[in-house]
Amino acid sequence: MDLLPSVIKKLAEHQASKGGNRYIGRGLPRLLAQAGYVDLDMDTVIQHSDLHGMEGFKRQFDINRFRVFYNKGIINEEEYEQLQQASENFNNSPEAHAMMTFVMACGKKPEDR
Repeated sequence: MDLLPSVIKKLAEHQASKGGNRYIGRGLPRLLAQAGYVDLDMDTVIQHSDLHGMEGFKRQFDINRFRVFYNKGIINEEEYEQLQQASENFNNSPEAHAMMTFVMACGKKPEDR
């Protein structure tokens, strides 16, 4: 969906204005190291609807999760309508599939702390 990158950028900017960081996963190793953790490791987990079923992905494609951003003016009416149409198309398509990647980082807290 061509619109999604620009919408996600707007959502990330809004989240950043509230002190959040949509891209925190990219900095987890440095954050853990700065906090004094050692033996750092990082991994990803990928879930695909063909393996895990579509039901777990439905929330990601639910238009209602974007309504608050539309109501606050973060995304405009045209963007919201395009998202709504894409959501309907996705949820009604027998060919729909989805994949999500989850980033995890871990470390060991030194015992002398």
